Amino acid sequence: MALPSSARTKAPPATSDSQLVADFHARMARQSLDWADSDKDGRVTKDEYMAGQARLAELSNNPNDVAGNEERWAAIDTTGKGWVNETELGDGLAKMFPVSVGHLDPGYAERLRNLRT
Repeated sequence: MALPSSARTKAPPATSDSQLVADFHARMARQSLDWADSDKDGRVTKDEYMAGQARLAELSNNPNDVAGNEERWAAIDTTGKGWVNETELGDGLAKMFPVSVGHLDPGYAERLRNLRT
């Protein structure tokens, strides 16, 4: 029995693990730029970064770790020019937040699908 063409599902194209990680870092860079770029000129200055980190600390009821923020800024602005664009921000965040894609073995994944509550 053949399914009508309207009933067939269209699977999304397969994405490589490295592309998934790159997409994650790109989204993180975009969100960080949107959060910190207070004058919306497409780049984040050290002052904007530090102010953004202070806002994050306040919103999460945590102390503002100025020394830690200085270290993180130095890891992001590796040239010391005082500002970074989205690409440089993404590169710095990727170094600070290395991630990878994990895969479950097929048997374990199947057991998770069949859990009954």
